[in-house]
Amino acid sequence: MASIAIITDSTSCIPSELQEKYNITTVPLGFLFGENLYLDNVSLSWEEFYRLLKAARRLPTTASAPPGAFLEAFREAYGRGSKDVLCIVTGKQFSGTYSSACNAADLAKQEMADIQIRVMDSHSAGPSLGFVVLATARAAANGATLDEAAAKGEALIPRLYMLAVLDTLEYVAKGGRVPRVVAWLSSRLQVKPILQYHGGKVSLVERVRTKPRALIRLLGLVNHRLQPGKPLHVAVFHAGAPQEAEELAARVEQEIRPQELYVSEFSQAMSIHSGPGLVGLAFYNEP
Repeated sequence: MASIAIITDSTSCIPSELQEKYNITTVPLGFLFGENLYLDNVSLSWEEFYRLLKAARRLPTTASAPPGAFLEAFREAYGRGSKDVLCIVTGKQFSGTYSSACNAADLAKQEMADIQIRVMDSHSAGPSLGFVVLATARAAANGATLDEAAAKGEALIPRLYMLAVLDTLEYVAKGGRVPRVVAWLSSRLQVKPILQYHGGKVSLVERVRTKPRALIRLLGLVNHRLQPGKPLHVAVFHAGAPQEAEELAARVEQEIRPQELYVSEFSQAMSIHSGPGLVGLAFYNEP
C-alpha cells in the first residue's frame, strides 16, 4: 500500500476496480429531492435515481460534501498509518467541495498533529478530475513523495479535455441555463449540442442533428486535439446510456488505440444538470 492516502470526491467517476487498485477513498456529494437528502452514487441505485429525476418538476438541489465527511476520511487514512494525505477535489468554480475539504484539513491538523494534508483544486470535474486523481495515485504507488505526487497531478491539469453530447436540453432549461423554448425547439429538431471543458472554461463546440451523428463527430473533435505519437488516455462516460458508451469506447479502441481506456457512469450529482442520455469523452496526451 502506498504511504500517501489519496482522497477525492464522488464526481471523479473513477471505476471501482481502479479505486480499489490504488486505494482511493471517495467522499460523496449530496443532493436533495424535496426534503430527502441522498448521497451521490450511494443512497440510490441508478434506476431509482433516474426514475426520480425524470419525474421531478424541479431539479434536485446539489450539496457539497460537508467538512465532517472529509474529516472522517482523513481520520480513517491516519488510522491506517498514512500520515501524508493528498485530497484532490472538484474545481471550486463548480462547487464548495474544495472549501469543505480545506476546512476539514484544518480540523484534522488540530486533532492529529503529525498529519500532512494537501488539498488540491483540480480545476475540473467528472472524469477529468478522475484522471488527475489517478495520476497522483499512480505516482504515490511508485514511491513519490507528497509534493511529487501533487506536482504530477497539477502538471496534468492543462492537458485535460472533456467533450460531451447532451441528449436533451430539458434539464439545462430546468436549471435556468437556457430558455425552455430553446430546449423545446432542440428536442423537436433533434439537435444535439456538443460541449467542451478545457482550461477552466465550458464552451459550445457544435450543434449536430441526431445523436448518432453527434457521437461520430466526437471522435473527429478528439482527433483534432491529439498530439500524434504521444501516449493517450481516454475515459468514456455516460448518464444512463451504457450501450451508446460501450459502442463509442469500441470505436475509440479501434480508431485511436489509446494506452488507457475505460468506461464509467457520470456521477448522479452531475447527471442532475446534464440529464439522462449524456455521452462523452475525457482524454489527455502524455508529454
